[in-house]
Amino acid sequence: MNAICRWSPQNKTSFRDLWSPVRFSLVAASALTLVIGAANRAIANPEIAPSATDADDIEEINTSITQDYMPAIIYLPDPNTQELVPQSVLVTADEPVAGAVTQIVESYEGQDVGITGYEVNVNEAAKEAEINFAVNNPRGGRAFQSLSSANQYCLFEAIRETLLTQPSYGIQQVIFQANSVDFDI
Repeated sequence: MNAICRWSPQNKTSFRDLWSPVRFSLVAASALTLVIGAANRAIANPEIAPSATDADDIEEINTSITQDYMPAIIYLPDPNTQELVPQSVLVTADEPVAGAVTQIVESYEGQDVGITGYEVNVNEAAKEAEINFAVNNPRGGRAFQSLSSANQYCLFEAIRETLLTQPSYGIQQVIFQANSVDFDI
């Protein structure tokens, strides 16, 4: 096995020692580029490609599936210290609060109480965020009270900390609901 760098008696690498592997890499990359380019030309079929005059036949790009994202800080529990630790994530720019809650709920790995979904509503005038969990449990919100304090902390305090500490969200109160009934943890 040859080393890329060889040491001279003065502990210096000579340019000649480095040039051979570099020259091989450049030749290999050039050859690969030529092969790929030839393959692309062989595949292309100009008879099928639309002409510039057929602009009416070309569909527009559906931009409804593209979204703008913005950076956000969410708080997630550290498994070693059991403290909430800030994490940098990307959330959708049009609904950053819902995006932050989604990141937290998706990372929650605690006890299962039958959460089948959730909805996030932000009342900017009242500076409130309402998180309504759909729970498949006859006890509704009381099912959350049966969670261990560590699991309650991992889910609810992570959401509270995240939403209340972000000045850009403008949230001063977080309301939790289960099947549209308020509960407090």
